[in-house]
Amino acid sequence: MDHYFDVFFEALWTASVVPFSTDATYAAMNAFGGFDMRVPFALAVTGASIGQVFNIVVGKFLLTLHQKGQLHVSEKWYGRISQNFNKYGIFLLLFSWVSFLKVLVVVAGFVGTRIRFALPLIIIGQIYHYGSYLM
Repeated sequence: MDHYFDVFFEALWTASVVPFSTDATYAAMNAFGGFDMRVPFALAVTGASIGQVFNIVVGKFLLTLHQKGQLHVSEKWYGRISQNFNKYGIFLLLFSWVSFLKVLVVVAGFVGTRIRFALPLIIIGQIYHYGSYLM
């Protein structure tokens, strides 16, 4: 039973921007069998989604710093990036489970992407990622 909590917390940690993390417990539970993988799957998707929400909050915090003038970003650059990301780049959030693309979730928060648009894409990506272990 204690492995289920490990899966949740490892998925949360892995999904956050914090580097050097893996889904070792989930992969081991799947590889060695003997577990009903529906519960670890649900816990991993939930934990990873919460970790990605943390990344969005970090991006929103950076946006707040930018709006207060404490983080200088050219308004021309910010406007262009914000418009292009919200028009085209938001769909890359489907791949936010890839290690180096986790930064895109922070960017989504920074450019003001609404969480109601970002979160479904993130969850679909997490379902694909953890579901691919089961096939």
